[in-house]
Amino acid sequence: MAKDGNSWRRRVLLRIWRDVPFPGWLRHAFLRSINPSFMVGAMALIQDEAGRVLIVEHTYRRQIPWGLPGGWLKRAESPEAGLIREVHEETGLHVRVDALLAADFWNSSQFDLLYRCSVLSGTFRGSDETKSCQWAQPGELPQLLPNQWALLRKAGLFG
Repeated sequence: MAKDGNSWRRRVLLRIWRDVPFPGWLRHAFLRSINPSFMVGAMALIQDEAGRVLIVEHTYRRQIPWGLPGGWLKRAESPEAGLIREVHEETGLHVRVDALLAADFWNSSQFDLLYRCSVLSGTFRGSDETKSCQWAQPGELPQLLPNQWALLRKAGLFG
């Protein structure tokens, strides 16, 4: 009986949604309120000819300062464009996004993407977010954020 009641309610709500000319902003607000949302982070795996990995030292992370370059996507920004922007902001390097290596939820509010990237041009320059960079052999990487290690493992690369 409850299933029939829920089915009936659903049909009524869908009919109201279809037939009532709610303004676009109200429809959008309603959809945002009933659908889950989360932050999307993109990180770059950049390797040199010797297979070393580019890592950056972040100024705002005291416990685990070293990590892959990357960051949060802005609203309506594609993952590739966001990653290119973030890598440039953090390092001064211009990169090409080559391939998606792994993607996964880290928790209920964070979805992370790991891309292989290639350096096109530029030289490292620090920013408000980063103070240095280094190339590290995969087996000699310092402690990275747990979500970064999880994606590297999921991609079958390291750790």
